[in-house]
Amino acid sequence: MPGSAIRTVGDILRVNAFTLPNEPALTCADITLNYRELNSHVNRVAHALLAAGVEPNDRIAVLAKNSLPYFSLYFATAKIGALLVPLNYWNRSAQHADVLGDVEAKMIFVEPEYTETMQSAMEHLSSRPSVVLLPPWGETASPGSPWDTFLDRADSTDEPQIHVSPDAGHMIMYTSGTTGRAKGAVLSHERTVSDGFSMAAVLGIRQSDVYGNWFTPFHVSNWDQQKYFLIMGAHVVLYAQFDAGLVIEGIRRHRLTVMLTMTIMIQQVMDHPDFAAADLSSLRLMFFGAYDPSGIMTRAADTFGAHRGEIEMVHVYGITEGGSIVTACPADRVFEKWGSVGRAIPGNEVRLDDEGREVGVGEPGEILVRGPIMSGYWRREEETAEALAGGWLHTGDIGVADDEGFIRIVDRKKDMIRSGGQNVYSKEVEDCLVQHEDVLAAAVIGLPDPTHEEQVCAVVVPTGPHVDRERLPERLTVFVRQRLAGYNTPRRVIVVDELPTNTQGKTRKSVLRESYGSMFDVRSTPTGEARVP
Repeated sequence: MPGSAIRTVGDILRVNAFTLPNEPALTCADITLNYRELNSHVNRVAHALLAAGVEPNDRIAVLAKNSLPYFSLYFATAKIGALLVPLNYWNRSAQHADVLGDVEAKMIFVEPEYTETMQSAMEHLSSRPSVVLLPPWGETASPGSPWDTFLDRADSTDEPQIHVSPDAGHMIMYTSGTTGRAKGAVLSHERTVSDGFSMAAVLGIRQSDVYGNWFTPFHVSNWDQQKYFLIMGAHVVLYAQFDAGLVIEGIRRHRLTVMLTMTIMIQQVMDHPDFAAADLSSLRLMFFGAYDPSGIMTRAADTFGAHRGEIEMVHVYGITEGGSIVTACPADRVFEKWGSVGRAIPGNEVRLDDEGREVGVGEPGEILVRGPIMSGYWRREEETAEALAGGWLHTGDIGVADDEGFIRIVDRKKDMIRSGGQNVYSKEVEDCLVQHEDVLAAAVIGLPDPTHEEQVCAVVVPTGPHVDRERLPERLTVFVRQRLAGYNTPRRVIVVDELPTNTQGKTRKSVLRESYGSMFDVRSTPTGEARVP
């Protein structure tokens, strides 16, 4: 099997360049490189970094979309013991300055369209890292360009002669965070490689597979999911970013066999005008990471022929601080256990915990993980100690396991509402609300109440202008009361045009709490809301 000698991230390309030199490794725009060519290019980038003065444990930041240079920097930094720091290109300059100051970046690589943002961020830094301008996406570096000049620092394509320990960090991935400042999770080579082998086995990755990667490079899914395929010597097709039309075209043009998707992505693909005539015959596996009760994934299962055995589907659960994937519900059980994220993958241990007590079947508890997880948060000792208390990673997610150990996510721990002595799981109420035909999205929060500790408040987005916003709140309270226990029924329903989200599309409930925090002190009922007596 390819990769038997793989212990560090850099080994992935080094080993496959020897065992599978002529097999296609990476396609980006109109360029396809085999494993020998790709490894040689990465080695050249690594030597250029060394010539620029980069040393082991230095931090190298990148502000760009997916590209061949970015991909090369990921592996090149790993080969010389440096750490890659992906920057979120949706962030503002002040947020970039926070991250750059936190990691004290030695160098920054920037795509042209983000130079103005980076220049503004640099003004807030006490020390100025060197900056290299990357080529525009899809273009090769022209002679004399900054990237070309950087590469000219070194001509060698030999393996860098630097010992890299498997337990050393290779990347600092900043969490998207819906509250407070983002924290940098330090990911080690050992964690990344171990997780890669485990998930390659769980998904049944083949050397003949072709995987399309369109995830944002500042998200752990971008790097971790493509490594499953690279470890097995498969072919990765790299996209600048997600675009439903390009996904459909990519399946046809590159004969993609495997895709990772989220509900919003697959919905856009299925709703695209080119989808009806699309040739999907090459696809054999779809793994997805966010169950959606509104029925999008059920529709995808029907549309892509999963029920007919034309494609396999695997439901996975993971977090940045974990091994990316923590649990998986395999294809042969996914419909039987629909909505479950499965059991721990090989190499991981999972337990459900309630204040130090392991809970029983059917009892809710925080998901704790032990295995290939983050080394800790960068320069955040107290938060690291809290997250890794007792030798377990505390995910902050609440789950319930059945008698076979299959886990279903019920809420975020911080989003659980304590109302009148009862635990209300916001996700359960949200799942119910979005099943209503007039609700596009919903967020449920707990607001302070002098009598009941907290009261349940729902903030909903209607499906369109045809919805009667005046009557919708009352209709939704009845809808929930008919389906869930009475204490789950929202005391207030607020209709809005959109929900505040972070750069990963997660609802920022902290913003909602700030906006509506005094609601239960207000005696009048505003228009567009319903109060349950």
